Amino acid sequence: MREKLSKIYLDKVGICTSLLCMLHCLAVPILLILGLDSILIIIDHEWLELTIVLCSLSIGLIAFLQGFVQHRQHFVPVLFVAGFLLLINGESVAHECSAAGLSVAGASVIAYAHYDNFQLKKSIY
Repeated sequence: MREKLSKIYLDKVGICTSLLCMLHCLAVPILLILGLDSILIIIDHEWLELTIVLCSLSIGLIAFLQGFVQHRQHFVPVLFVAGFLLLINGESVAHECSAAGLSVAGASVIAYAHYDNFQLKKSIY
């Protein structure tokens, strides 16, 4: 029973991580536009972005591999990979608004993939 709950819990953590990534990606351009440099100095660090992306990747890999073993639905890991590719493309774009749009889209797709994975796992139990 505990193992089943931990697998579902991992998707909830993945959704939260994706939403945190999305908020970060939205906050940086908004703070830049508003000229709030003092707050921007705190949240616009490469180490913070890298930490969020690596957490999202590691949680996603574990959650989606566990989920795929259980429900054998190919679209869920494909959604995760597509979202992650959008997120990485967002990080490589020079224009701030384009980067934010791609990153937010990627984080949204990853969060949706976690939600689908969560629902599929829950339906098995």
